[in-house]
Amino acid sequence: MSRQGLQESVNFLPRIPKTPRKGKSSEDDSKDKINDPVSTGLVRVKQCGLCGLEFEEHNLPGIVSFQAIANLRKKWGAGLPSTDARLRSASARYSSVKLCAFCYQFFYDTEES
Repeated sequence: MSRQGLQESVNFLPRIPKTPRKGKSSEDDSKDKINDPVSTGLVRVKQCGLCGLEFEEHNLPGIVSFQAIANLRKKWGAGLPSTDARLRSASARYSSVKLCAFCYQFFYDTEES
């Protein structure tokens, strides 16, 4: 598979933020920033509302309310901290949140039998 074909096939993967390595010079950092499309502003990334991984914005197909995420996290025993401002405001609870395809599966309509 060509390099271009491989690059196109992995566009849906989450972006893992780069952490600075010890001993790197500032010249290496500036070179990395030039080659990183997110740093240059060519690609916009956004966090998934449930798992928190960064994806390109067009790879977040799911949209649910923040309240649905809070309810699911509470059901899983991983509730949001009570200091979260979004829990205090009724309008913020029902604002839309984008989700990655993996996390969106937890919100699919299912028939209960």
